[in-house]
Amino acid sequence: MLKKLLVSALAVGSLAFAGEYWHVAPGGTTMKFLSMHVAPRTAAMSGAGIADAARVSEVNRNPLAMGVADTPEFGLNQIVFDGVGTDKFTSVYFGHPVGESFVASGAVEFLGYDEIEGRDENGLKTDDYSAYAWAVQAGFGSRWDVLNWALTARFATQTIDDQTAFAFLADVGGSYRVNKYFAFATTLTNVGYVTEYEDVKEAAPMAVQAGVSGFIPFIDRWALHLSADAYRRADTDAQWLFGGELAYAEALMLRAGYAVRTENGTENGISCGLGVVFGMIVFDYAYEPRPAFEGGNHYFSLGMKF
Repeated sequence: MLKKLLVSALAVGSLAFAGEYWHVAPGGTTMKFLSMHVAPRTAAMSGAGIADAARVSEVNRNPLAMGVADTPEFGLNQIVFDGVGTDKFTSVYFGHPVGESFVASGAVEFLGYDEIEGRDENGLKTDDYSAYAWAVQAGFGSRWDVLNWALTARFATQTIDDQTAFAFLADVGGSYRVNKYFAFATTLTNVGYVTEYEDVKEAAPMAVQAGVSGFIPFIDRWALHLSADAYRRADTDAQWLFGGELAYAEALMLRAGYAVRTENGTENGISCGLGVVFGMIVFDYAYEPRPAFEGGNHYFSLGMKF
C-alpha cells in the first residue's frame, strides 16, 4: 500500500513539470528566498541530491533530510553573500527522532538586506528603506530503510519598506531506496497561499524536484555518491542539477556540482565544498559561483549531535 502511494506521489511530481500546470510569468513569484540553497551540502552539489540527503541541515529545502537524524541534532546555517547587496542570511535547525521509525524537525531562517536606495517614478533619489524576511517551519516524517515520506508546514513573512506579505506553505516529499546502490525521490515545496503585497496578488515560489542517486563503495571505507536531479520553480524553466560527493569513513566529504539553467546561462557554474565530522560535531562549507553578480556565495554550517 505504501509503495503504491509513493509511486502515485512520484507520478504527480513528474506531471507537475508539464507547462499547463504552471501559469506564473517568468520571475513572477514572491519570497524567492524560500527556494534558494541554505545547507552547504546542497549548495556544493548545485542543488542535486534530494534522493541522497545526508545532513539534517538540508531540512530547510528538502523535507526528506529530517530522516537522517538518528540522534537529536541542533545546528546553524550561515550564508555570506558576495556582491549581491544582501546583509545576512542565518538559519537555525533541529532534528529529533521520535521512536524507532519517525522523526520531527524544525527551522527558523532570517534574511536581512543592507539599506536600499529609494527612487521615485521619475528615477529621482528618495529616502533609503529597509527590507527583510523570515520563516519558521516544523516537520514530521519517517526514517525507514526503504520507503520514506516527510511533510513540513511553514509560515513566512517578507517586508519591503512599510509593506508586508505573509505566506502559509507546505513541503512534501517521498523517497524509495531500491537497494544499497540506488535511490530516487521527489519533493514538492512551498505549496500554499501568499497574501497580497501592495494590493497585488502574489504567487508562492512553488517548486518540484525529482532525482536519482547512486552509491558506489570502493577501496577501503571510501564511497562515491552521484546524483542527477530535475528542478522547476513555478516561474522558471526546468533546471538540470548534477552533483557528487566523495566520502571517507563518513568523516571527510569532498563535494562538487554543476547546474544547467537554460533561462539564464550566466548562472551556470561549478560549485564545490567539503564536510567534516568530529565525533558529535558536524561542519560543512560550500562555495557557489554567481557570475551574474560578479561574485559567489559562501555557505557555512555547524551542527551538534546529542
